Amino acid sequence: MKQKRSSGQVLFAHITIGIQLAITILLFVLGGNWLDKKFNKSPLFLAICTAIGMAVGFYHLMKDLKIEETKDQKYEEKKRKKWNWH
Repeated sequence: MKQKRSSGQVLFAHITIGIQLAITILLFVLGGNWLDKKFNKSPLFLAICTAIGMAVGFYHLMKDLKIEETKDQKYEEKKRKKWNWH
């Protein structure tokens, strides 16, 4: 029988999601900066890569939060079924 995740596990999952968002954006910013230096196009690639990094990061953020929400809903459903004797 699966037990409810502890509050520490839930907290860790949410912190991980935030760190993943920050790292994704940071990597795209660094990549854009590198491309700007390589091709001597000052803010062009930085702006493009930052926008792409934000889009990718927020896509993964929404996907991961949906997964966490589904886990919580399944737990609540099991809890209701456990106490519903009818």
